[in-house]
Amino acid sequence: AHRIQGLRRNARFDLTDHIIAYYQGPDAVTAVMQNHAAYIQQETLSDQLVAADPPADAQSETQKVEGMAVTLGVRRV
Repeated sequence: AHRIQGLRRNARFDLTDHIIAYYQGPDAVTAVMQNHAAYIQQETLSDQLVAADPPADAQSETQKVEGMAVTLGVRRV
């Protein structure tokens, strides 16, 4: 949730903007995102969490999370 919030700030979204959040990474990342989906969506105002590479018009970046390469992206709804 913290990393998605950082992407929201970098994209200069308003605090009330709803988003679609994208994520791509190893199976362990998918498991975490699925197990905590409700919390992540609530904290980040994500209408959807999509297990796919972010589209070209999304604010995105690839980060290392516990040694794993994870691509996250956000796009305003």
